[in-house]
Amino acid sequence: MKRTLCILFVLLALVACNNRSWVQELKLKNPLKDSANVVSVYFCFDTIINDFEVSGILYPVCSPKTGWNEYENGVRLFFLSRKTGKEYVWTDWDENNYCFKNIFMSKNVYDIVHSEGFNGFHSGDTYVFGYDTTTYEYSNNSLLPYAEYQFYDADFDGEDELILGYYGGGPHGCTCYEIYDITDSALLIKSPIDEEGYFSIDVSTEFEPAKKIITNTIDDGAYACGSYVYKADEKGNLHRLYYASTVCDFDKNIISSDTTFYQ
Repeated sequence: MKRTLCILFVLLALVACNNRSWVQELKLKNPLKDSANVVSVYFCFDTIINDFEVSGILYPVCSPKTGWNEYENGVRLFFLSRKTGKEYVWTDWDENNYCFKNIFMSKNVYDIVHSEGFNGFHSGDTYVFGYDTTTYEYSNNSLLPYAEYQFYDADFDGEDELILGYYGGGPHGCTCYEIYDITDSALLIKSPIDEEGYFSIDVSTEFEPAKKIITNTIDDGAYACGSYVYKADEKGNLHRLYYASTVCDFDKNIISSDTTFYQ
């Protein structure tokens, strides 16, 4: 029965993508469609996840030296809830500087750029993106490393958050993610209350639902590493608990560690 429902959802998504009206709708939502200096590529995903239909506008980057960039392209993503009919929009467009922040990294885009016969993007191109459910064998969590988006209860509040993945980003080229709350009116980024005001997770992040604790391990070169530990309160807000670091000095035969606690 579950397999039948899964096949049905995929077929429904493909029918929606094959209906060319979605392209016209995206063009109407595209504020850069008339820009002579911007290439606009339209896409939708072939799978409905958590009852969301997802489509988008890709603004691919091209360099005279390296050609079309498979990473770090501008994008607008549209998440349409089939339950409520509400649509949520995500973009890294910077209104002040009139540019994208170049943080959208997509496995689908990578595969297109490296596909046989690819001769560049052109405004008006359309694609159906596959939803990649591949898991990473050595990951410390169950997040999908090649999915552009997914849903997961990352703050232990009993409701799934929207997780946006940046394929190929993060330390050592691993996938990193950002967490967004899906509110009644908008997508709100989840940030812990600390001096940096920014929080991301990657394949090394460990989730402990029973303790409501998230641990991020970050390498700082070959001989140093540290762990940031966060705890979620009853409202799902993430607060930094402590940072523990270890440094190895092989010349002096010394291993030192330090821990900073936060209130």
